[in-house]
Amino acid sequence: MQLDLFADNRANILLNIADEYLRVQNFEKALSTCGQVRDEYPENRQAAQLCVAIEKWHTLIAGVEPSPSQARQLNEMHTGLASASHPALRAAVMESLVTLLQQLPEADHIFIPPRFHLGHLLLERGRFAEATRSFRSALSSRTLERGRFLAWGADATTLAGNAEEAVNLYLQAFLEDPATIDIQFFKHPAIQKLHQHCLQNADGIEDEGVVAWLPVWGWLQGLFSLPLHCPPAFDELESRIDGEASPVPRLWYELLTRAEYLRTIRRDDREMAAVRRLMKRLNEEMFECYMQKIRGKRQ
Repeated sequence: MQLDLFADNRANILLNIADEYLRVQNFEKALSTCGQVRDEYPENRQAAQLCVAIEKWHTLIAGVEPSPSQARQLNEMHTGLASASHPALRAAVMESLVTLLQQLPEADHIFIPPRFHLGHLLLERGRFAEATRSFRSALSSRTLERGRFLAWGADATTLAGNAEEAVNLYLQAFLEDPATIDIQFFKHPAIQKLHQHCLQNADGIEDEGVVAWLPVWGWLQGLFSLPLHCPPAFDELESRIDGEASPVPRLWYELLTRAEYLRTIRRDDREMAAVRRLMKRLNEEMFECYMQKIRGKRQ
């Protein structure tokens, strides 16, 4: 009876063995085992299709040679991987791509839009801590967009389970370089909710400018804190009001920090009134939101 059961399930057993070989990136033995099923069971279409797919990807991976275009070649392979539906084969190819990319000089600085980067490959493999380190390492590059990689690092940190640290990274990204942030990729539920809430409720802000205002909106909603231990000086803030070098959302956040410092730590009603006048001048709608919050009228 046991022999009959083995014979009846032999094809599936061999295909499972092939999957085990794929999980350790042993394409040759996986192909050999899968080919055995194809030859012994001609009617098994799954085995025939899997043999073709394994051979295709094994050939592509084996054909990768060190060259200036290697990163682009790996990107093309990653794009083509969308058509690979077999889980074990897809995982094997992904691990191979990670290994090949890691072998390139300054692998963390290699980026091909929209999202081909070692950090993203690691995210796909569930290697969140390594992805976080890769995105952090990318920040040392002078050519990569800082906001984009800070936010991706926050995404990886979120997936790694460090939600509080991730919130601080998102805040840093929104303050330093909001224009380059990949807003479609946010992984933190509270950040997703904050972005949608700001889009729907923040008057006086164009949709394309919403990300830059998230530090202020996040404080209004109780998500972000302010660096009250080192507030910017009033004279320095006032001198930047009419300059083009300081984006209004960033300047408003710094004025907000100064205003709260004067309200809660070093009470100075005269200077606080001057700061608030500048806040109102720059964005009256946001100023009204601020006043509602400190009066306890904002939900």
